[in-house]
Amino acid sequence: MSITAPTRDVTLATPAASCYRLIYRSHSLLPPSGKSGGNEGLADILLVARAKNVALGVTGALMLYDDWFAQVLEGPKDIVEGLFARIRADSRHDAVRLDFAGKVGKPLFQKWAMAIVAEHNEPDAPLVATTGGLAQGAPWKVSLEQEAVLTRLRELTRGYGRGS
Repeated sequence: MSITAPTRDVTLATPAASCYRLIYRSHSLLPPSGKSGGNEGLADILLVARAKNVALGVTGALMLYDDWFAQVLEGPKDIVEGLFARIRADSRHDAVRLDFAGKVGKPLFQKWAMAIVAEHNEPDAPLVATTGGLAQGAPWKVSLEQEAVLTRLRELTRGYGRGS
C-alpha cells in the first residue's frame, strides 16, 4: 500500500510563476503499529504537517509504500528548502535523498488531501486523517501533470533510486 498525504487547498505566498518544487525520498522508521506508529503515527504527522504547511503557504503530496516515503513539496523556495532541512533532521526516517529541486511553472497539489496511491492503471483511494487514524474518502481526478509527479514518487518508493 502506498499513501499520499497532500495538504489542503492553499494559496501560495508567491506568484505561481515563481513556484519552487522539491521531491525527495526516505526510509520510514515509523513503528508498524501502535502509539505514534503505522497509520496512527502517519495520521498524527499529517494533522500537524497540514496545519504548518497551510501557515507557510506550502502544498504537496506524501506517498508511503512499504517503509519508503516519497514527497513533493511546492511553495516559495526559501520556505520549501527550510522545511526540507527540518525533514532531513527528523528521526522518523533516514536515508533521505533529494531527487529534484527547482523552479516550476505552477503548483500541482493545492487541493490535495491524503490518498492510497495504487499501482499503475488502478484508481487511487483518497484518505482523511482523523483522530482515530486514517479513513477512506471520496475519489478525485488527477491531471496528467500530477500523474507524472506521482509516477516519479511511485518509482522512488518501489526501489528505483534507493541505492544512493
